[in-house]
Amino acid sequence: MKKLSKYLGVAFFLVSFAITVQVRITNDSSSTASQEKIATKLKDEIFELNSENEKLERKLDSLDKSLETIRNKASENDSSNLEKSNLIKKYTIFCSKTDVKGQGMTIKYYPNEYRANGDKVSNSDITKDLIDIVNELKNAGAEAISINNYRFGNNSSIEMEKNSIVIDGEKIKAPFTIKAIGNSETMNSSLIRPGGTIELIKMDRAKIELIISKEIKISKSINM
Repeated sequence: MKKLSKYLGVAFFLVSFAITVQVRITNDSSSTASQEKIATKLKDEIFELNSENEKLERKLDSLDKSLETIRNKASENDSSNLEKSNLIKKYTIFCSKTDVKGQGMTIKYYPNEYRANGDKVSNSDITKDLIDIVNELKNAGAEAISINNYRFGNNSSIEMEKNSIVIDGEKIKAPFTIKAIGNSETMNSSLIRPGGTIELIKMDRAKIELIISKEIKISKSINM
């Protein structure tokens, strides 16, 4: 009798174990199927968003062309319309809504590993330098500015986020190429004046190259 009870106990244990394994396999299968459905849904949503984004970009390009046509027609009528046309043009450039070409300059910034006092150059030092250079260019009349091909717009900012340098949410890394469109002589004179921004940076923590160009192109902002 004791042996029978013992065998029945073992049998019960084996049956319970088999049921548990079966339930776990069933749950795993259901979970896998559910995850596949979610993944498929997400892929479809991403595809729809990409398609919508492409449509919006095409529409924006079309509106830019229409605006340019209207501006040109307005300038043909009289001097007052010409003034309005120029104001519209300045607004679209100022808000980074259009590509810009013109004379300007390129500033190449290569941070050193260490400062003149022996301290290591930090991203905080570099962020301050970039902000100072951009402000110097703006004060010198720059119409459009970009850093590593990111257009610096009216509401743009250079910030530190988790020890990374960020422009409008996009991380940027050294070396840094700053492009500016405007009167190249005025901008260059402002940057290289004795005791100015560039001289102080070069003396302490970075190598800098200034290149004046007859024509530079800066693309419109990708974060409009």
